[in-house]
Amino acid sequence: MSLASDARMKRRDTLDLGTFRDEEAAYEFVERRIWPDGPVCPHCGSNRRIGRLNGASTRIHTYKCYDCRRPFTVKLGTIFQDSKVPMHKWLQLIMLSRALGPSLTSYKAAQILGVTAKTVTAMLSRLRVLEQKLRLRGRTR
Repeated sequence: MSLASDARMKRRDTLDLGTFRDEEAAYEFVERRIWPDGPVCPHCGSNRRIGRLNGASTRIHTYKCYDCRRPFTVKLGTIFQDSKVPMHKWLQLIMLSRALGPSLTSYKAAQILGVTAKTVTAMLSRLRVLEQKLRLRGRTR
């Protein structure tokens, strides 16, 4: 066994997908990364008059900007937007792909995450597109 595969095996053993055990934990993690100083409206850019909506029919972690009167979540403008896959599954897939690299197959990830291989393939495709955009942005700046 090579040193690289040894390192991957160790990472797989210590990989804790329970970090993102549910939607609440996943949303809190992403919100802390995207909005370190609190929610910012993606529509108007305001961070002054924002309230969290907690109604029975409101989706998890939905906010409303009272400057432009529009609702939003942290998913708006990210790869998570318009995805029916729960955010915690997205974050678990990102962790898996970072830990296992190219050895991660759609079938293997689907078994671990409890979704179909077709879903994982679509998710990995979105991640690759984002990665390419980030690389291009890094080169041009």
